[in-house]
Amino acid sequence: MKKLLINSFLLLFVVAFAACGGGETAEQTQQEEAEQEQATQDDGVRTIDLIGTDDLKFAVEGEQEGVVTNGTTGEFAIVEAIEAAPGEEIRINLRTVSSMPPTAMSHNFVLVEMGTDTDAFARESLSARDSDYISPDYEDNIIASTAMLGDGESDTVTFTVPEEPGEYDFICTFPGHYAGGMVGKLIVE
Repeated sequence: MKKLLINSFLLLFVVAFAACGGGETAEQTQQEEAEQEQATQDDGVRTIDLIGTDDLKFAVEGEQEGVVTNGTTGEFAIVEAIEAAPGEEIRINLRTVSSMPPTAMSHNFVLVEMGTDTDAFARESLSARDSDYISPDYEDNIIASTAMLGDGESDTVTFTVPEEPGEYDFICTFPGHYAGGMVGKLIVE
């Protein structure tokens, strides 16, 4: 009986050890994440680090290539537009910085096709809670979008800029944010 108990304990220990990833340390995991981030940065895709703020603005820290800013919100510069070349590949990293719970303040980045009735899109999306406040009726008008993000959360979307020159709107679809001015333009020239 004692031998059976010892064997059962050893088996449980081995299974638990294997389930924990074979003893990989937090330092190894952080190193792997840093290597993956470095590989992403070296892939030639222009990356724009956007921040969603409690002031209902898209913002950036410091200057970023092709980002036009106008004014500040706290320590961040408010994004007015992103300039891009036709066919360019762009990566948007969106991070929400908020002092409120996600049910009260969350953000997403939604870039829509030129010519989309952005007012109607935002209005229709107000009631689309189950789909991150994106109306199913307008899904075909979306070029790129991130998930809805609460404080400290981030998401990344990579897309190819449309070939047709012009201005394309990007908005946050969380209720009240578009009306509050959380909008910008992708200027393709």
